[in-house]
Amino acid sequence: MKHRIIFFYLLFAFPLFGQTSEENEKSDDWKLWYRFPAREWEEALPVGNGHMGGMVYGGIDREHIALNEETIWSFPFQQVELNSRKQILIEEQRKLILEGKYEEAKKLKWNKLDIPDNFEVIKEKPVGFVTGRSIYKPLADLYLHFGSTSSLPYDYKRELDIEEAVARVTYKVDDVTFKREVIASYPDKAIVVRLTASKPGQISVSSKMTRRVDVKDDMYRYDAELGAKVESIKTPPAPIIKVLDNDHFSFSGKADPDGVSYVAHFKLINEGGKRVPIENGFKVENADAVTIFITAATDFNYDDPDKIARKQMKKASSYSYDELFHRHVTDYKTLYDRVDIQMEKTRNSKMSTDRRVMAHQMGIKDPRVTPGTSRDNNLYALYFQYSRYLMIASSRKGTMPPALQGIWNNSLLPPWFGHYTTDINIEMNYWPAEVCNLSESHDVLLDFVFPHLDKCKRAAEIEYGTRGMVFNSMSPWGPRRGYQDWNGFAGWLAQHFWEHYSYTLDKEYLKTKAYPWIKEVALFHVDYAIEYPDSGYLVIGPEYSPENHFYYSDGEEKKKGHISMGTTMSRAIAWEVLDNAIKASKILDVDEDLRKEFIQTRDKLSPYKIGKHGQLQEWLMDYDEPHPGHRHLSHLYGLYPGNEITQENSPEIFEAARKSIDRRLDNNGGWTGWSRAWIICLAAHLQDGELAREQLELLFEQTTLYNLFDTHPRQGGNTTCFQIEGNMGATAGIAEMIMQSHEGCINLLPAKPNNWKKGHITGLRARGAFEVDVFWDKGILKSASIHSDRGGICKLKYGDKIIEFETEAGESYAFDGELDVVK
Repeated sequence: MKHRIIFFYLLFAFPLFGQTSEENEKSDDWKLWYRFPAREWEEALPVGNGHMGGMVYGGIDREHIALNEETIWSFPFQQVELNSRKQILIEEQRKLILEGKYEEAKKLKWNKLDIPDNFEVIKEKPVGFVTGRSIYKPLADLYLHFGSTSSLPYDYKRELDIEEAVARVTYKVDDVTFKREVIASYPDKAIVVRLTASKPGQISVSSKMTRRVDVKDDMYRYDAELGAKVESIKTPPAPIIKVLDNDHFSFSGKADPDGVSYVAHFKLINEGGKRVPIENGFKVENADAVTIFITAATDFNYDDPDKIARKQMKKASSYSYDELFHRHVTDYKTLYDRVDIQMEKTRNSKMSTDRRVMAHQMGIKDPRVTPGTSRDNNLYALYFQYSRYLMIASSRKGTMPPALQGIWNNSLLPPWFGHYTTDINIEMNYWPAEVCNLSESHDVLLDFVFPHLDKCKRAAEIEYGTRGMVFNSMSPWGPRRGYQDWNGFAGWLAQHFWEHYSYTLDKEYLKTKAYPWIKEVALFHVDYAIEYPDSGYLVIGPEYSPENHFYYSDGEEKKKGHISMGTTMSRAIAWEVLDNAIKASKILDVDEDLRKEFIQTRDKLSPYKIGKHGQLQEWLMDYDEPHPGHRHLSHLYGLYPGNEITQENSPEIFEAARKSIDRRLDNNGGWTGWSRAWIICLAAHLQDGELAREQLELLFEQTTLYNLFDTHPRQGGNTTCFQIEGNMGATAGIAEMIMQSHEGCINLLPAKPNNWKKGHITGLRARGAFEVDVFWDKGILKSASIHSDRGGICKLKYGDKIIEFETEAGESYAFDGELDVVK
């Protein structure tokens, strides 16, 4: 192409990528923007519609878009066989643990235990209950080649506009402005690329499709310990490219030899110029504009994915680009526009996003600036809205729940296989859903797990010998196994069902989905709990505290334990499940006899205990641990995401939770992005705004990439392993710093840092089906408004003042900074 130049990645120094125009600078509040193309996948910008995702690099002579479809998984899995002999394992492990024989309990194997004569062995293979290592695989890499020229491009800008969910690239060559847009439309199930220029006849482009075949290309994300895993990855079959017309081709293949089969369709429509037939692709010369449509489907959902992808293509390409763009933006903004946030801007706010993040990472302080002055508070607002954007892009009705990296991945071996991790990842992904006014996204998770209720009940019956249900880990196909050492996932999901109700007060939802799930998990805990010897209280187990260990022997050679009885997290989840089951049964006026069982079990659960360091104990015994700065904060579940531990109802335990956080941080805790995000949320519930601010700043300094992706460092200090839950958890933390509603009232600015002097947030959701707007200035509340969806009493708190008032459904109520009514 005549207008291009081969691009050298001279990141900051080369004047090729100078400052953008003043007009563009004024419109950058809700954009991630850069003066250079992405060099690696972790610098590219994400688009998504829940069904498909793309990472846009923004090159000049060559554009690269890494494509994903949410259901492209390898599946070397096996059908799970539920076996009642695991009940014997549970009993034997309990005996050994209670005798202090942790090592023996850990090594015990269920299939090597003797079977009592009167024991009935039951073996079943429920449909949809599978085990094995599923790996999330990429769809394809689309390259658009534009050629080069001797002229020097200038005014380059790459951006992600999160107000309209569009990735753009603009630059000038001579007197021509070139513009590229990429959208992922949910209404039309397509990714669409639009190429335009300010003068006619300037667009010439050819395409190339490819797909990764060697995982070693991605080893910068890992460390040497993964060598064996790398060698185990099979090369996927070569994709088949079919030219269907001179403007249309398909790209089909498999995740791996045993994986999901996929078909993608690509269609190009040029305005002006001419199309030139080429092998396995398309080429356009001297067009005024070009639109490229991409659709995809797999045999995960469809018997004939090619037919579905063709149908989607026919529909999407029937619209003009302007019509498609309008449909896309209108749909997106019905979700995104519900919340608005603004915080103080500084000179940093005008810088490109990479420089704003770098300003945090460099940690440079200007001694001429008053101590405590904010560096770039509005970056937190951008991060907040960006995470909401990621949730909308990866979690829409009819799609799968996002896994470790959402729906984005370009590797044959993504970090942690890109799968679902059920002891934090999948749950944290949805922490901001309700409070940040994206309840429909939360439905994606709940609608995915609910249909598996019956098979999970059967797993509890066979492998645990209990009523109720267990759902311990998940794959794209549903439950992965029955018995395992951590049984908290079903209970943690029960919290999500309850919170979905508590924010919406949708009684029909409580009746048909939330309570049925919560009740079954509560029944499991009633039957699974046992009395701890000589204590009078009940404990849950065998269990472990994700993913921590403890020392169970002293002396020169300390021995590490993993499973025990009565871990604090298990107790916290059990208490919450039972308490919510009690509340739900009262609201629905059902199951009075069961309610009595729930109450009796809840009230006999082991108490929280305070250890020798003043910390909240993680285990029933006050064990030391090999890693006191461990990344998981499982024992603090009752503080957050749970609501049981508050300063008002348990001040001593509240302070012990604070000391647990201090102890973690004193020992280099919070070193992963998601762990730091959890600490932000915990600090907010401690109502410690300065600790929350400190941890938020550290999140940007240590585990945030220039495209605002959250990361998890691998051994050796590599921080390029993207994990989306850190983005989501930190955003939930920001919301909790500004507004909380878990203590029976709406608490305004409970953990606002001192240097958040001025700002506002509108559209937050509070429990009780309220919508909340908060404005503050000079560090104090300026005004607030409450909108009530369903009516009822509302309690509103700011500082030490609490007011209570009756609301009517559909009405709004305004207050000044003293919580006096504004007429």
